[in-house]
Amino acid sequence: MSSSKKNKNDSLLNFDEWMMLAKNYPDVFEVKRREHIDLFFESIPKNKQHRLKGLQWQIDQTRKLSRSPMASCIAISNMMWDSVQQLNERQYELVNTTLGRRLENDKPKPASAIVLPMPTRAQ
Repeated sequence: MSSSKKNKNDSLLNFDEWMMLAKNYPDVFEVKRREHIDLFFESIPKNKQHRLKGLQWQIDQTRKLSRSPMASCIAISNMMWDSVQQLNERQYELVNTTLGRRLENDKPKPASAIVLPMPTRAQ
């Protein structure tokens, strides 16, 4: 990798710098974050931008509604896993439809568990 390309990437993704900005200068952090997101959108085909901007809007709203950065991270991570699960279900349906199977009978049953009652603390 060329040194100029490496230096450019280091300035874009230097974790320590971004962490310092987030802690000490949250307004500057937000401006830079938005700039980098906009640069990313400019680098992708126009026909994919609308969908990704909608997803970014959902992420931004989740960040705004979260009580802490950690809560925001967990909520966004859950959004990602929900999306992966939906993709997995669509793939499962496609494979079974292609093979001519009946989806209702072949779909795996969700895991179940027994919830154990926990004693309350004596007051």
